[in-house]
Amino acid sequence: AEARRHYLTGTPGRMRVLAALASLLCVAFAVTGFLGLRAVDAAVDRASANTEQVVRVQSIYGNLLKADAAVTNGFLVGGLESEKNRLTYDSAMADVARTIAEAAKAQPADGTALAALNQAVQGYSNNIDRARTNNRQAFTVGQQYLKIAGDGLRQTALPIAANLASANEARADDELNFAGSGGLVLGMGVLTLGALVGIGLWLARKTHRYVNLPLVGAGVLVAGGLALATMHVVDVSSTLIAVKGGNFKAAVSLAGARAAAFDAKANESLTLIARGNGATYEERFLASADQADKQLDDMLAADKTRTSLKPQFSDYRTLHSKIRDADDGGDWNAAVGLATSTASGSANAVFTTFDEASGTVLDQLVAGVVKDFNGLGGRYLPWVLGLGGMLAALLAGRSMTNRIEEYR
Repeated sequence: AEARRHYLTGTPGRMRVLAALASLLCVAFAVTGFLGLRAVDAAVDRASANTEQVVRVQSIYGNLLKADAAVTNGFLVGGLESEKNRLTYDSAMADVARTIAEAAKAQPADGTALAALNQAVQGYSNNIDRARTNNRQAFTVGQQYLKIAGDGLRQTALPIAANLASANEARADDELNFAGSGGLVLGMGVLTLGALVGIGLWLARKTHRYVNLPLVGAGVLVAGGLALATMHVVDVSSTLIAVKGGNFKAAVSLAGARAAAFDAKANESLTLIARGNGATYEERFLASADQADKQLDDMLAADKTRTSLKPQFSDYRTLHSKIRDADDGGDWNAAVGLATSTASGSANAVFTTFDEASGTVLDQLVAGVVKDFNGLGGRYLPWVLGLGGMLAALLAGRSMTNRIEEYR
């Protein structure tokens, strides 16, 4: 009876408890690892989707101002605007319509705001059509419709687009904060491995047998899973930090710089259209141009290799100053000639160079963001960790069987 009591409550009993504890910890590691790493990967997917949505909305914002800059410049010549300005406007507005549709499909949460934005864009387009119709007939009311269109764009459509961009940036930041899931997996792995080592040391002291193959096997599986999980979490963390402070920041900053530059270009034309009453538009030009310079500086802080864009925009600002000098000096016709010329070295030609170069760089930065996210591996790791943890649990549960039998 005494021997049976010792078998049930003494060292063999402790062995059974420790085996059950080791097995439960391995199961907990398996479940935590599977769910935690799935949560990390899901957060990465959502962060990727939200960053792409930010770029889409920024593209809508920039293209609206690009269209406005083109159509406004066309009004300086009177009558029928140039084919280049017309094509630029049509292309930019087509991109706006396409991107709004893509954004609505990609992020249902933005559906209501995008519907309101689409309605505002339609209103802007309708007023531009009225402005063009009257301008071709040399009716001065065309300029009034142009002003109504521009004011509506800046008071209604652009604020909606800006709020959408801010909302998606906030969503992306929230999803980038995945450390809770990753830290829980690693913490559970360290706890399980530590427990297995401790149980192994206790068993060695009790039995004077230093190698328990099932327990060692469970420890190897947990240690391997912990190593893989650590590498994956570190890889994800470093990639997201690099994306946030690198390509993504540079892309958002450059998109903002392009939008501000287009706004400045539109105000350059509006200043001349106002014929002596354009001081307000020149103030807007300076504010937008300064904003473009600041955003270009932010882009360079994130990507120091894109050094050619700011000098290109500075060259345009220099040529704008010459336009203002002519107008302020009383030679409005000369100022209009400088503002509408497309000859090499003109303000329009230099701005077009900046537009094309910055558009190419923006496409490259966006492609870099997508590549960074797509480069993250480990999509099957949650399954590997889960199955490995369950196998470790089976081994840990069987680790004391032989030792307990020796007490019978």
